[in-house]
Amino acid sequence: MPLVDGEEEPIDYELSKALESTLKKDNIGHIFDSSGNHLLLWKAIEFESWWMHFEKIIGIPMGRKLVNAATDEEEYHLLTNNEYKVGGLFKNSRRRKILSARWLQYGWGELQINDNQITTPTLAPFSVGVALAAIEYYKQSRFKITWTQPNSTLIVLDLEEEPRDISPSKQVSEFTWTKNCQDNYSTLLEVGEFQVVRKNGGWDFEGERMVFIPANILTRLLFNTKSRALNIGDELSQSITFGGLEEAEKSTFLCTALSMVNVIEQSERPIYILSDSEWKNKCQHLLGRFGFVCPTEVSSLNNSGAVEFSFNHSPTLPFSVGALMAFWQRAHGRLAKVAIEFQDKQCSVKISSKLEYN
Repeated sequence: MPLVDGEEEPIDYELSKALESTLKKDNIGHIFDSSGNHLLLWKAIEFESWWMHFEKIIGIPMGRKLVNAATDEEEYHLLTNNEYKVGGLFKNSRRRKILSARWLQYGWGELQINDNQITTPTLAPFSVGVALAAIEYYKQSRFKITWTQPNSTLIVLDLEEEPRDISPSKQVSEFTWTKNCQDNYSTLLEVGEFQVVRKNGGWDFEGERMVFIPANILTRLLFNTKSRALNIGDELSQSITFGGLEEAEKSTFLCTALSMVNVIEQSERPIYILSDSEWKNKCQHLLGRFGFVCPTEVSSLNNSGAVEFSFNHSPTLPFSVGALMAFWQRAHGRLAKVAIEFQDKQCSVKISSKLEYN
C-alpha cells in the first residue's frame, strides 16, 4: 500500500479524490466548495489557538455565539443546495449518508445522530453548531441543544425538541471587506493534488491534523464583535489604523487580526524576507495554500523594510492582514504598525516599523 513520506500511514485515495473533485481555487489564495463558498483550511491546533486568543481579546466567553453562527450558516447551506434536497423512500438513510460524507470531507469528525454523539478533532462549539444544523435537517424538526465533553474528542449532546416555529436561517450579512467579492473573482481552477491520511475520525494533510472551516461561519460569528471594547492596551490597539472602514467594524477587524498575530507568533514558521517577490511567494506558501487571501501586488516603500500590499476584498482579509503583520515582525525583529485603506473593491495594507527612528 502506498505510504506518505516513507511513514507507515497510507494515503486515503478515495477521500483524496473526492476532495480534489469538489474543491476549487483562484489565483489569489481562495479555496471554494462546490457551491462557491469560501473555505479556510486550518491546522486544528491553530484554529483552537486562534479561538483562545480571540476570546481573550473579546473579554467574554463566545462559545454560544460560535454555536449559533455555525448552526445558522450550516442550515443555510443545507437548505439552499439542491444536493441536500432528499425525499422519497429511504430518505433518512440517504440524508445520513450525505451528512457523513460532508463531515468526512471537511475533517469535522463523525456525527452519530442516533446516539447523539460527536467524535471530533476540533472546537466543541463549532462541532456542536454544525451538528445541530445536521440533526435538524435529518429529523426535520427544531431542537434546543446542550452538551458535555467527557474528553478532548468526544461530545455528548442533549437535545430537547423545540415547539416554537423558528424561521429558516438567512444569508450572511456583509462587512466592508466582504462587499463586492464576487466582482474580483478570477477563473476558478482545480485545487490540484490533495492527498490526505485518514486518522481518528478526521484526516491529516502534510502530517498535520486539518479541518475546513467555512468562512461564512466566522463572518457570522464576527458580527457579534462590532463596536465592542477590546481587552487590549492602547498601544496595541493603535498599531493598526483604518481608513474607509465603518467605525463599528474596526473592533471586529482588530480582534480578528490580532488573534491571528498571536497564532503566528506562537508557531515555528521561519520567515526570511528580502524582496517583493519573496513576499509574494511566502504569502502563497503560508496563506494561499490554506484558503487565506493573498496580496495581488507587493511593493517596497523604503530601505527599512516598509512594504505595501494590495488586496481584493475577501472574508478572509482580517486573518491575512494579521498573519502578514506577524510575518513582518518575525522577518525584521521589530514591532510593526499597519495602516489599512479601504476602497470600493480593494484595500491597501502598509506595514512598517513601529519605532520612528527605524
